[in-house]
Amino acid sequence: CFCNPGACQWFLQLSNNDIRKQYEFGHICSDYNDLIEGLPTGAVRISFGYMTRKQDIDKVISMIGECYLTTPAERFQRMDIAKLPKALKHIPERYKPQLKEICIYPIKSCGSFKSKDSWPLTSTGFLYDRCWMIVDASGMAISQKHEARLCLIRPVINRLKGVMELTFTGMKSIFISLNISIEQIKVINSSLCQSKVCEDLVSGYDCGDEVANWL
Repeated sequence: CFCNPGACQWFLQLSNNDIRKQYEFGHICSDYNDLIEGLPTGAVRISFGYMTRKQDIDKVISMIGECYLTTPAERFQRMDIAKLPKALKHIPERYKPQLKEICIYPIKSCGSFKSKDSWPLTSTGFLYDRCWMIVDASGMAISQKHEARLCLIRPVINRLKGVMELTFTGMKSIFISLNISIEQIKVINSSLCQSKVCEDLVSGYDCGDEVANWL
């Protein structure tokens, strides 16, 4: 930033803490980090003189649009990464899409189950995603609009054991089987229930009194 960090900090109204954060992020002079956590790291200085032509101004405006009003990914498409200095070669990697975790919501309106590994896909989406819901006595689905504490119910799926554990602060966990055995089919068929989700009628199976009492 004009090789004058103090003037740059004053002009951009950055605090000392902002400057430290940018340094910790790896920002150095003449790198390609235009923004760090939403804050600018520098400025562009343009000098106009007697010999400046309209074509020069048009070129500057075009450069600003291409280099500063586009996403980092779009800018890197125009950049020859192989020609970057060794100290800057790690920066393009930061902007490549990375899948850090997959969030599954087994129970409608409850907390998520997070997987940092791969997760199976089915014809309807992620395996076990929104396969359960909590209903009231009339069979209507309950959401966080009426029960905000639903978000505190955390499901934990153990595919190896074939169970889903429900956890809630201050309560003993309860387990729900992910697999339906042949012996259970007759019982389940007798406990088929109707419900409504977003004006759509759906059919489901009652998971039993034990989990109902826990809820």
